[in-house]
Amino acid sequence: MRFRHKLMWAVGSILVTVLGLIGINSFVAPDETVIRGSTTDFSTNGNDAAPQATPAEAESWPEYGYNNQKTRTNPTLRDLGLPGKLRWKVDAKSLIEFPPVIDSGVAIVGTNHQRIIAIDVATGRKRWQYFTKGRVASSPAIENGVAYVTTTSGYLIARRLEDGDKIWEKRIGASSETSPTIVADAIYVATLEGIVIRFDLQGNEVWRARVPGQVKSAVAIYQNTIIVADYAGHVTALAQSDGHKIWSATSPGRTFRGSGRFYAGPAVQYGRVYVGNVNGRVVSFSARTGHVAWLRGTGDWVYSSAAIADRTVFVGSYDHRLYALDAASGDIRWSFDTGERISGSPTVIGHTVYVSTLNKNPATGRTFGVDVATGRKVWDFPDGRYSPAVAVRSTILIIGRRTIYGFTPA
Repeated sequence: MRFRHKLMWAVGSILVTVLGLIGINSFVAPDETVIRGSTTDFSTNGNDAAPQATPAEAESWPEYGYNNQKTRTNPTLRDLGLPGKLRWKVDAKSLIEFPPVIDSGVAIVGTNHQRIIAIDVATGRKRWQYFTKGRVASSPAIENGVAYVTTTSGYLIARRLEDGDKIWEKRIGASSETSPTIVADAIYVATLEGIVIRFDLQGNEVWRARVPGQVKSAVAIYQNTIIVADYAGHVTALAQSDGHKIWSATSPGRTFRGSGRFYAGPAVQYGRVYVGNVNGRVVSFSARTGHVAWLRGTGDWVYSSAAIADRTVFVGSYDHRLYALDAASGDIRWSFDTGERISGSPTVIGHTVYVSTLNKNPATGRTFGVDVATGRKVWDFPDGRYSPAVAVRSTILIIGRRTIYGFTPA
């Protein structure tokens, strides 16, 4: 009997060890899983085509990701050159996790030290600033002369863009790291409790809905739905009208590896949803049905939300590479080795995609400009950490670890 117990104990120990090694290996090993896509449900017509902007929008970058589809590119700036002369720089005095937004000649940015700062885009002069209740781990959004901001203490705040005067402030219940997404008269935010909330522009709550996990990124819009990615590994489409679920999907995963978690936010274009997963995969779903269109594995975690331009999906990975993926199939068009981890989201400005590195020593982070078509480095700058750049016709703003730089386009 004693021998049998020892034998059972030994077998059990070996089994636990083997399973543990499998589990560890499946978590840390590069995931090169590929499901190749096709043009099914891939549209370049109508509302799914590259967004058309008016000339006035060349002087505006009103929300995180530029538009409510979160494509991270402004099509009216297609001819904008590389950063030229440095005109000004502003020290925010603490970490900047998310980029500024711009409208009416004013850039608004939040910091880790509970501040919102308004900067004159032409001169770099600080117009106003105020301290918030909690850190700002998101970008503001601007609509009709009002800046809307979420905080980690669970507030949605509306401030007048011109002078920073408070218009209203609403408690949303839990910490929020989502940049507001605005559609017509609706503001969509989400919380770390997995609650998605619609407000009107006057601060009245319209509805709230629950998704399976924490929401750590901005939502995106597809036609009459809201696309939400969460930290439980689900992507969910909710109706804009009342928040009811249209579809829900997960990333296909290896045995013992699971569907992973979505820290990155969704980007929507061509009738598809594109989103990276911390299990190292980039996934494309049909925006209409939630069916997986394609899957592309990278060599490490993907925290980076995607940028989309020219039928190409640009996304960074902790494997140090910026990937350019065919939007229809997921095929790799090129990849660029930055030499360090990439956590923040790339931005496409003109014919250049910008990306920053998450260096172990924050003071040594860099920002790279890479040719959209070839993957060749065309510009680099000795500062950077997360999301690298936004722009209007007159000025390219490069976002460093705690400093914002205003460049005249070359």
